Amino acid sequence: MRRGILFMFSMMLSVAGAWAATASAPEKYEIKYGDTVRTYTMHIPDGLRQGAPLVVYAHGYGSKTRSRKDLNAAADRYGFAVCNPDGAPDSRGKDGWKVGYPPQASMNIDEADFFRHLLDEVCRRFNLSRSNVFLAGMSNGGDLCYQFAYTCPGLFKAYGSVAGLLFECTYIPYYLTLPVPFLEIHGTADMTSMWGGDHDNTGGWGSYIPVPMAVEAIATHNRCCTLEVDTIPSKRPEEHPVIRYRYSDSPSGADVELYEVTGAKHSWHASDLDTGEILWQFFSRYLDR
Repeated sequence: MRRGILFMFSMMLSVAGAWAATASAPEKYEIKYGDTVRTYTMHIPDGLRQGAPLVVYAHGYGSKTRSRKDLNAAADRYGFAVCNPDGAPDSRGKDGWKVGYPPQASMNIDEADFFRHLLDEVCRRFNLSRSNVFLAGMSNGGDLCYQFAYTCPGLFKAYGSVAGLLFECTYIPYYLTLPVPFLEIHGTADMTSMWGGDHDNTGGWGSYIPVPMAVEAIATHNRCCTLEVDTIPSKRPEEHPVIRYRYSDSPSGADVELYEVTGAKHSWHASDLDTGEILWQFFSRYLDR
């Protein structure tokens, strides 16, 4: 009898665990793009008003982390939606965004065109603002922020890169054409997306310029007239103090900010900062009221 009760209890736990895993998995939506079907998930806060803003999160190269808890938490606090699209596979079978990595050479995709279709689809389907759209990205997704800033700056209202890079294949042939609100959060000990750049392509991702230079290039183009440097409260101030560089007083109002996470490696930096909060506080300055 006791063995039977234990067996039934074990079965109940197994079923409950399987149900919880299924319930927590976000729903996948499909969008037809060309001759392919692409997928994405959504975070829609309860009671979100019609015409609310939209933040798109572009994941890292081949990353299994397709959404960010702190960004979703900010969405719940401030009333915006988050879209998490899935990248396309390259020659290695890694999902990502075409920014110039060697294995992406065979990818036949125009990322700007795909994201235009995605924004049209998502904003129509979920009754969101088509003008108040913002792009946040981690690593490869951050690289995409720089690429769009140079090649199609008006696609999003503002860009927020975390551990992103400006590749020379974008920096050299293209010119900034519009003022672009831009934010970068980056660790100085990041050995994947190196703070000091990689002109010689020692990392194998392609040649890219130093992170401070990439940020300054955008600030200079925006005609920012003021630079403020201060220390930002960090969750681990003794290990990773955070220095913020704020370029402001642009005629267009398009500020540029760099968060230098001293000694930190390649990450979303959630252990040091509330990254989602920082991104939204920056984006929210550029809402159409």
